[in-house]
Amino acid sequence: MAVRYRIGEFAELSGVSTKTLRFYDEIGLLRPASVDPRTRYRLYLPQQLEELASILALKDVGASLTEVRNLTNKAGSNKERQEILSELKKEVEQSIQMATQSLKWINATLSELDDSGRPIAVVVKRRPAVLVASIRSRVQSYSEIERFEQELLSELPVQSMGDLRGVLWHSCADSGFLEGEPFVALKQRVPSRSVYDLKQLPPATLACAYSGLDFDSAERSYAAIRRWMNTRGYRVAGPKRELYLDRLLEIQFPMRSA
Repeated sequence: MAVRYRIGEFAELSGVSTKTLRFYDEIGLLRPASVDPRTRYRLYLPQQLEELASILALKDVGASLTEVRNLTNKAGSNKERQEILSELKKEVEQSIQMATQSLKWINATLSELDDSGRPIAVVVKRRPAVLVASIRSRVQSYSEIERFEQELLSELPVQSMGDLRGVLWHSCADSGFLEGEPFVALKQRVPSRSVYDLKQLPPATLACAYSGLDFDSAERSYAAIRRWMNTRGYRVAGPKRELYLDRLLEIQFPMRSA
């Protein structure tokens, strides 16, 4: 008569718990060879140690219990096993890539903490298209844009203006000249005028940070967004946006993958 092990003996030989063996029996992953009709003890054959080892080896490399059960129940071919393992390999490679990317971002954030002591948070926002009235012009200084903002506000009917106001910067000081475009979101269409343009501010995915209204604070936020985009491999995809939020400035960089 073939040697049979009770569940406790089989658990000790195999290195897994009796609880695990009962669970594998319940889900049909590894049934006992027989059950004693009198004592109801589960009994296992020595050959099942090899079957259990195969299950544990697949599980150890990340195969799900469902995948393991499908392979073992069908006495899965090498081709089927190869397909599952190839898929697992792809998933692990993607996980490593994501973890490496996250580590790079964490190191960049730690570096900013060391440099400034107070990091500037950068967040991603997706914004729909919005109808705006705007005036585009070249200026000699950033403060000069305020004159065109006031001109735009004075030309628009109060009831047509929405809450969203700001400036699109087409060119900044590092390009050799300043070109800005104050804009106001519109709640309703207004008559065309030679003073301002009517246009759709396009939908965009934006890297955003906040600052005070002073130049130094804004420059720190600009620099933080540039570092953030560079670390993650994004490029600027349109004029930078500055939104006025009472005494706060929201700086937005439209972005796309490099």
